[in-house]
Amino acid sequence: MNYLSDNLVAEAHQHVDVIDTDKACEMLKKGTSIIDVREPEEYKEGAIPGAINMPRSVLEFVVGEYLEEEDRNKPHIVYCKSGGRAALAAVTMKKMGYENVHAMQQGFAHWEREGRMVDNKPS
Repeated sequence: MNYLSDNLVAEAHQHVDVIDTDKACEMLKKGTSIIDVREPEEYKEGAIPGAINMPRSVLEFVVGEYLEEEDRNKPHIVYCKSGGRAALAAVTMKKMGYENVHAMQQGFAHWEREGRMVDNKPS
């Protein structure tokens, strides 16, 4: 990242709940939805099991295709490769009326390094 994007991500972190992978695992066990905002090519290389791929680049246009109106108050975890896009996407979702959005800090790269479950052929 660069100075400008670092500042945007830092600002986004002030407006969303940032969680670590342990908290994400706890929430997933309770049925929380998980949204992968990486690009489709990244997603196809592996993803957190059950993740819905909604690329950050088109999030505003596709979120309604995957989440129902009643999902606005349900908890959602958003992740990317390293955490930056997730924070920005979480802010966007909050602006769109999704009240309970959490950005996963450190992202998929960290999740994978920790040896956590990965779906190697997500659909």
